[in-house]
Amino acid sequence: MDPEKSHVSGKTTRGNPIAGGRSFHSLAEARRAHLTPGDVILLRDMAEVARGDRSSLSPTRGKWRLRPYRLENGETGRLLWVDDRDKERPDSAVPPDLELGLDLPGWYAIEFGFPWVEARTGKGIAFSGGVDVALDTDPAFVFRGVERGTRHGRTMGGLGFEATCFWKCARLDGRALRLRVPYGTYVSFPWGLIRASLSSIRLVRLSGEQADEVQAHAANSAAHGVIVVDDGFSHYWFAGEPGKGIDARFVQQYRDSDVKRLFFQTPATGVASWPSRVTSLLGEGVTDEEWKLLRLGDRRAHDYIQWAVRHGEEGFRVMSRLAREAGLELHASLRMNLFFRNGGIFGNGMEAFFNGRFWREHPELRYPPNRSAGLDYGLPGARQFASDLLVELASLYDLDGINLDFTRWPPVIPAHHSFEVATGLVHEIRQALDRVEKERSRSLALSACVVDGYHAHRNLLEQRIDLEAWLASGDLDFICVQAWEHEPHLRLAKRFDIPYYAVQENTSIRTPGGYRDDPEWRQEEKPDEDPLPGEELEEQPRVNSGLDPIEYDEAALARYRQGADGLCLFNTGGWFPRRLGRSDEIAERMGNREVWAQREGPGIRIDGS
Repeated sequence: MDPEKSHVSGKTTRGNPIAGGRSFHSLAEARRAHLTPGDVILLRDMAEVARGDRSSLSPTRGKWRLRPYRLENGETGRLLWVDDRDKERPDSAVPPDLELGLDLPGWYAIEFGFPWVEARTGKGIAFSGGVDVALDTDPAFVFRGVERGTRHGRTMGGLGFEATCFWKCARLDGRALRLRVPYGTYVSFPWGLIRASLSSIRLVRLSGEQADEVQAHAANSAAHGVIVVDDGFSHYWFAGEPGKGIDARFVQQYRDSDVKRLFFQTPATGVASWPSRVTSLLGEGVTDEEWKLLRLGDRRAHDYIQWAVRHGEEGFRVMSRLAREAGLELHASLRMNLFFRNGGIFGNGMEAFFNGRFWREHPELRYPPNRSAGLDYGLPGARQFASDLLVELASLYDLDGINLDFTRWPPVIPAHHSFEVATGLVHEIRQALDRVEKERSRSLALSACVVDGYHAHRNLLEQRIDLEAWLASGDLDFICVQAWEHEPHLRLAKRFDIPYYAVQENTSIRTPGGYRDDPEWRQEEKPDEDPLPGEELEEQPRVNSGLDPIEYDEAALARYRQGADGLCLFNTGGWFPRRLGRSDEIAERMGNREVWAQREGPGIRIDGS
């Protein structure tokens, strides 16, 4: 372990108790020794991980490839590598899961090395690689790999080095490490592309004092709270196949971190991902002809949700159980008016797929009737539908709260209505939840997400949202706001003593309009958007731009200094949100231009390239 700097518990810790600990290069060698704090086990020959017929020295369909490499500091090894594609049968290119028996005494910091290089697939894109990892008793795998932003379809920063990424600290007595290809590679464009890489595993023996520090630091309640929002659809769109713990990993990724609340959304306003009496499941009622018009990911999402409901593994059930065990809050979030019309960029299968039975049966509740893709919340039937849907979720599952998402897609309330419509809707839902609370003898928080500007293209008043009235009513337990100017909204929240979370999407932090008017983000050939029908089959589709973890740090620190109680993250994931709640650490990282739990190592050459 470096005597001056190490990533213990993901935090920079200076002055190790024991400087210059011993180094071991195999588990057998380490087990024969009496390990003491500061000792390092550094595995660079991944043949110890992928034994027997699970790997090959040459590219072989369905196997891990062992590739010799050399670092510029002279160290050598053999890394694990998969870079294959099968559009029709992607599973045929997936190598088997791996398990490495660790069984080491005491606590260790666990890190992984990844080759951050360029691969030539299609027209040539940066090789993201990484692996899914879990200890044998973990409830789910999580992804670990290099995290970088993108601009104009290119990964930000340089290439050609080994990156070391901290995972976690854990007791390893009797434990085994499991590795597999990331489930997300199934959506890597082009469709069917299977990618993974791993160059090293690094285990650092901790002292009892350090282990205590790790646990205390993870439980630190002084951090700003971070909320991560899952849209309830995309991870099914990405999923390789049912039964792989896809919902469970959302909880596992953020346990013991600054993320305190998880928002799990319904796939759209009119459909369910659970056995609902109020409406139908995502995709139910789609005809054979409409099915042919759907994107491959839409079909995959439909199949996953159908499987989950049949097997009692629907997302809200899985997540509510695991969140309770992990000490996280789980809130059900409803996008208040996300309906689709056929035609446009997503084709002619969207209405039947996303809108559900209630939409089909009640055209009189749309605004204006039969013309626009939205419910008219000025009508009692529309308000009752939203209330019934949320009451059903709150009654079926062990939730901590309900969130009303007015950011998808404004205006939620038609412009001809008064402010009383939205204010009354929030109040009616609060009253309905109060009745559920009495039945459950347990409190249910109510929150809302709103957007001032950005993709709304209008301010809150133009959306018929009277935020002051909402906060004054006492109906909301906290508020999440996306805005370029947070100060006026923050003042309101402070006046009514309502916790305030600044919404941060995966979009530009430089301009009031986000990526839409930032020249560094603008892609003239095709705007950033969800995949279009058929795009998943292209050799090299365009890649959306995305924030770098350092930019998330910049945005978070600015909001905390303004007085925000926390962040609410939309359309993002990854490892960095785990430490996005601590102002002092963020300021230090920004000063050093560091990404938490990730550091650039020496240059790497693979197979003499």
